[in-house]
Order: sequence, then structure tokens, then C-alpha cells
Amino acid sequence: MKIFVLILMLLISCGRNQSKKISNDEEVNIAKIDSTDIEGKIHAPASSRNQSVQKKVDTVNIPSKYVVTIPLEINKKKIDIRLLLSKSEDLFRGKNYTIAEIEEDKNSFLPKSAYDCIEGTVELQHWQVLNSNSYYFAYDYYKNNKFKENDFVSKKKMIFGHADYNFITITDVDNDGYEDLLILDLANSMRDNEVHQFYKWSEKESKLIFMPDFFDKTAFRGWDKTEKYLITGLSDTRERKLYKNKIVRGKLKVVDECTEYAVSDKFCW
Repeated sequence: MKIFVLILMLLISCGRNQSKKISNDEEVNIAKIDSTDIEGKIHAPASSRNQSVQKKVDTVNIPSKYVVTIPLEINKKKIDIRLLLSKSEDLFRGKNYTIAEIEEDKNSFLPKSAYDCIEGTVELQHWQVLNSNSYYFAYDYYKNNKFKENDFVSKKKMIFGHADYNFITITDVDNDGYEDLLILDLANSMRDNEVHQFYKWSEKESKLIFMPDFFDKTAFRGWDKTEKYLITGLSDTRERKLYKNKIVRGKLKVVDECTEYAVSDKFCW
């Protein structure tokens, strides 16, 4: 009987020690959040006993969280918007990632509303690589691009009728000689009515200032072919009411208007 108890105690002791060792090894192999430090952070196996566990980690070699940087340069000032992406446990609508955090600029180069708008748009957008495939595909894409997302940003005027622009646009919107910022606001957009937030550059304060009523509750559709006039409008299933605007004293002034109908192939401007 004593021999049986002794053998049982040894088995329990070995079992506990083995479980603790695997747990410690798994903690060691958690990659750092900062994606620039991920490479080479997976340690070599401590022993042959947990070789199978380590091999699985090495094969995946993808952290549950990593940082993607969106570099911006406006009026010779640089800022990096850092998005912390996290593997999602909720696959609702096919999502396989979440935006766990967006880092705000300490120098208040952008207002908080701009960060909120960017975060909401990245979460909702459907045309970028984040939603097109798996979490692992997205990680591999960003790894190959050194964890920088330049494709989010355009430095050109969005021409009306073309859909090849990105959701952050840097350009001189009001023709005052300084670059401004346009951000697609998908959270407040409707079908065929994409809302944008406008941030005007303040020379006096040397930063961007949110202009909430600039588009006057209409969707922004880009510039006309001459790149001199802003096109705004509202759409429903039957028609699209469009306005051609010029900027007078920092505000939009309608100079022409036109209606496009769903049953017609005639387009404005």
C-alpha cells in the first residue's frame, strides 16, 4: 500500500511540473506588440520535450497584436498614425481583426475627432486588404510592406466620377496655399453618399482644425475635371442631385447644379 501511495505522489508531482513548464514556455514565446521588434523574438526550444509545441509556434510566427503605421506629411510636418491591430474572436460579418487602439499625436497636430474618424473608417471599410482575406494574410501583407500603410493616403485631388482614391486625402482644398486634410467618414455615410470630414490648415496655430459644417450635410464627390470646383450631392435609388461649388471666404458657394437619374445614362459634368 505504501509503495502504491509513493508511486501515485510521484505521478502527480511529475504531472504538475510538466504543466507548469509548458505554460512558462508559451509565455516566453508571446511576440512583442511593436511589429518592428517581432522578427527573431521566437526563442529556440529549451528542450526536446516541448519540441512539438515550439515547432507549431515557429510555423505560425504571427502575433495576436501588431502595429501598422500610417505616415502623414502635411505642410512639411510629419506625423505617424499608429494602429494597433488585434486578432478578432468575433467573426461577425467575416471580420478577422479589430482595431484595438489608435495612438494620438502628443503635439495635437490633429484633433481627436480626426483619430476617431480614421479609426471608425478603418473598422468599417471593405475595400482594403484587412478584410479581403484572413488575419494571417493581412499580417503577411504588412510585414512585406514593413508595417507601413501608404495606400491609405492620397496626395491628389479626387476627380468626380473616379473611384480610385483612398480614404485619407491631403491636398489644398480651399486654395489658400496650404495643404488640408479630408477623411472619409464611413460611420456617418449612407449608400452612395460618402461623407467626408474636412480639416483646414491653420497657419496661425500651425495645425489642422476641424470644419464640421463645411459640406453642409451633403456627400463629397471630388473635384470636377478642371480641378477648380468641388462637387457635392445627395443620392437615393432614383436620382442623384449634384452641386458644383467654388469656395468663397472659406465656405462653399453653389455655381451650378445638375440631376442624374437612375434610368438615364446622362451624367453631369
